Amino acid sequence: MIRKYGWLVVFAISAFLFDALLMQWIELMSTETDKCRNMNSVNPLKLINCADLD
Repeated sequence: MIRKYGWLVVFAISAFLFDALLMQWIELMSTETDKCRNMNSVNPLKLINCADLD
């Protein structure tokens, strides 16, 4: 049973790891500037560029 479906388990784990790495890479590429939270604004959850706070 394990020998029969072992490739499926390996495929599922490798697909999960590839997806996680791909999402991390896309997130890293899309955030080229540092983002900060402006705690003095009306909406502190909105991320803005850190250079705007200086």
